[in-house]
Amino acid sequence: MYKQIEQALEKIGSSDKPKQEKIKAILKRYANSEIGLDEAYYDLLEEELIPMPQRCGMSAKIPVTQQDEKRLKEKINNMLL
Repeated sequence: MYKQIEQALEKIGSSDKPKQEKIKAILKRYANSEIGLDEAYYDLLEEELIPMPQRCGMSAKIPVTQQDEKRLKEKINNMLL
């Protein structure tokens, strides 16, 4: 989840303008702590802004630390400037 959001942020420049604006709006809400990481992820999935993950057996949800989230929010804020 965290990695997919990070990848969406890195690839935002290669998206068309309407898609970029949708991604930025969702990530901005996340960076401003209006929504959590899970909600941002599911919003990006619902809007088809990130690919649906492939099902592959059982995979454990990798815990995201507060520092991971802080770094991600900083990246988002830097991108939005």
